[in-house]
Amino acid sequence: MTVYIRTEANRTTATGHMTRCIAIAKEIKAMGGEAVFIVAEEGSMRMPDEAGFKCLCLNRTWDDFDGEIRVILELIEKNNIKCILVDSYFVTEKYMAAISEKTKTAYIDDLHERIWPVHAIINYAVYYDLFDYEKEYPSSDKLLGCEYAPLRPEYTNLDIKEISDVKDVLVVTGGSDEYHFIKSMAGMVEGCDELSGINFTFVCGVFNGDYDELVAHYEDHKSIHMLKSVPTLKPYMLSSDMLITAGGTTLYEAAACQIPCIAFRIADNQKYNVDGFASRGLVFDAGDVRYNFSYSALLEQVIELINSRKLRSDMRELQKKTLDGKGAWRLAKYLMDLG
Repeated sequence: MTVYIRTEANRTTATGHMTRCIAIAKEIKAMGGEAVFIVAEEGSMRMPDEAGFKCLCLNRTWDDFDGEIRVILELIEKNNIKCILVDSYFVTEKYMAAISEKTKTAYIDDLHERIWPVHAIINYAVYYDLFDYEKEYPSSDKLLGCEYAPLRPEYTNLDIKEISDVKDVLVVTGGSDEYHFIKSMAGMVEGCDELSGINFTFVCGVFNGDYDELVAHYEDHKSIHMLKSVPTLKPYMLSSDMLITAGGTTLYEAAACQIPCIAFRIADNQKYNVDGFASRGLVFDAGDVRYNFSYSALLEQVIELINSRKLRSDMRELQKKTLDGKGAWRLAKYLMDLG
């Protein structure tokens, strides 16, 4: 069975969509199936290529889905495609309706902006129950809740460290950082006496334009360290005592690793995610970096969480109950059966 996956990874979309799709693809491969990625532009081929998956490039504009309808329909016909997983915020109802007439479709629905004409709707988010999927999708399959969070296989059966005093803090923004969060955060840490003696590791995404400047500035700093585009955050989360992160898929990985967390928003699709995790006591909510963001308020949260072992312990217990890390396997099994 071959499952086709239509997604992108570039400076605008960052890497979150591609990362979770690759996690699903790996589980498909482990089950004996094949996963083939479909992208619009050559730049989006890098990640699936590096992960060892076949990738078809449509040679179209990445955010013009209506403009590629003819091309994708021809591809479906030519390759006898039985199933497509679509993961993009730029897709249109016209596009989904067109391909759903030709093959089985599944769509990862983060934003819940409209009702999609698909065979299966997926929302693994902690906040999925805000929406009436039963009423909205009476004839579609519904894969809902954190049990379907498509984490990579390494996020199962983890060796979780005992809670202790905070010595190491991990900071992550995702694939891009157009609002220069890491640059601002590192400067704040550098100037704060209360944080002296605590190691801060900043992971810059592949599309972070500040990386070279940051490395040059902090090259000899004893407690501020810069990394770029690590293959997985898992070892860093398991060895750190606290995490500060954008509110994407990393929040689910953090829950699997049971690491106390402060989350911020850096894109529209992260609003419900951060709200959902924060309302359930799984993270502290630092706000939206794009709108009147307060780094001084973030600093207060960092210090509060560092100083309270009880807060961190309570977060870990809630995270433990949230997910088991097997969501990608469940989605892969479903998609194999769908086709």
